[in-house]
Amino acid sequence: AHIMKYFQLFRVIGLPNVITYDDGLKSTEVEKKRLVAVHVELTGYADTDDNDIQGYHERAKVFDLPERLFNAEKLGTSLPSNIRAKRDHVPVDLDIPVGESFKVAIKCASQPSNIRGAYEYEIIS
Repeated sequence: AHIMKYFQLFRVIGLPNVITYDDGLKSTEVEKKRLVAVHVELTGYADTDDNDIQGYHERAKVFDLPERLFNAEKLGTSLPSNIRAKRDHVPVDLDIPVGESFKVAIKCASQPSNIRGAYEYEIIS
């Protein structure tokens, strides 16, 4: 059985010294959702290398990953680490209970960065 994939975009502008959350992907009575993966790209990296990309199912933290694990739009020509392909998505495979949501967030230290991407999901019965 072939299941169609849907994508809901997000853009999160990071702020210094706080966690900034997206509104999230919400499961409803009409559309029960299974989150397949979260696709992430950064506009750039903080020089301080202390910002993290996080994912939450309600209050439970599902992932907490350093931003440099992900692709960034601006590649520093002098950075050999950018030659390697980096992570562009995080597999989740979560059936989100009705009324609950999954949110991506960016936790910034003093130098903020921004993220954009999409929740990849399926509608389940």
